[in-house]
Amino acid sequence: MQTIKSLPVIPLADAEFWQNPYPLLAELRAKHRAAVNDQGTIVPLHWDDCEWTIKGTDFINEGIEFLERRGFNEGDALHTWRKHALGVMEGPDHLRVRRLVSGALSKRSIEPLRPLIRKQAHAILDMFADKGEIEAFRYYSMYLPRLVMMEFLGVEKDELSGSEKAMAGGNIVDCFGPRVTNEMRKNANRCIQDAMDHVAMLYEKRRAQPQDDLLTQLLTAETEEGKLNHGELITLFSTIFGSGASTGSTLAAGLLELTQNPEQAERLRKEPERWKKGACEEVLRMRPAIYAIGQKAARAQKAFGLSFAAGQSLSVILGAPNRDPARWQDPERFDITRDPALWSLSLGIGPHFCIGQAIARSTIEEGLAVFVQRCHELEFKEPPRWVPYVAENKLESLQLVFKPAAAGGG
Repeated sequence: MQTIKSLPVIPLADAEFWQNPYPLLAELRAKHRAAVNDQGTIVPLHWDDCEWTIKGTDFINEGIEFLERRGFNEGDALHTWRKHALGVMEGPDHLRVRRLVSGALSKRSIEPLRPLIRKQAHAILDMFADKGEIEAFRYYSMYLPRLVMMEFLGVEKDELSGSEKAMAGGNIVDCFGPRVTNEMRKNANRCIQDAMDHVAMLYEKRRAQPQDDLLTQLLTAETEEGKLNHGELITLFSTIFGSGASTGSTLAAGLLELTQNPEQAERLRKEPERWKKGACEEVLRMRPAIYAIGQKAARAQKAFGLSFAAGQSLSVILGAPNRDPARWQDPERFDITRDPALWSLSLGIGPHFCIGQAIARSTIEEGLAVFVQRCHELEFKEPPRWVPYVAENKLESLQLVFKPAAAGGG
């Protein structure tokens, strides 16, 4: 039986590791079943172990203590917000809330949005076509999911702008990463409190005047197990709206890969309906939006040749299992022709499978297809860099130059 002290260390404190963590993860995976991060948390490295860890019952989703270890305590706004999130719930509460949210989301169809996604993507690119260059992270990858999400939610732009302004500068998702400062905690608590107050006001408006939108549907959702409580309502709506940022990060990563792999971009350009799903799944596999999934042992047990105490933390760094050659042939190669049914772990699996995955996939698929249709001969204007130490794999910027093509109309 191995001990933690005998395991290799993944250097999360090294800023350069975040620029390209995959070679080291591959090297460690070839020699070891598990590693530890530099906080001493065990990290399984192989697909089979990671899949079982996430979807089974021996390990369960790490709860609010994940945030508490980053310095957030009872009474902090982000702590209050997070404890009502699906991501920290287990058992009956998780099932109850998931059923209620699934029922509300099922009333808002995804497929009719696809023509609108394409239309919005073309409209964005119309503004940059004559220039032949674009900062694609900010002006395309982050902007397109925001437009799509507003349409999906059915909420007016001026109503959502209050939440957006409140969250600006808070870097909420970064507070789930491995390095959190006092300033980050202060900003996050201030911003999330303002956002919660704004969303609460929106719910009060819907109670007085119901509409055909997701706010109203969440407010009125009910099963035999009951309704959503106030805290759950606040957290759910802000989480669903905020999920567009993760979609944007993945979309930007896809543009990066297609720029680096022009033959794959050309394949998608020529036959978008055939390859857009494969392009989306390949980006999700190679560049997951969230760098790791936190789990904990449900009971004292042995796993990966190690002993775990009940409640002991574990981190699934997705770049390791998502590129395991035991599951994918030549896994370091970006290839949109892979079987899209061969899933990665980027959107979760099992009880905590991403509840907004359908809209995320639709936005990524259509967004990538339209971009390569309109923008040929993609090149980097400057080398892209990844933001280090944060929970979300996101680029600092994505400056691209291209040869414009005519608008296709979507």
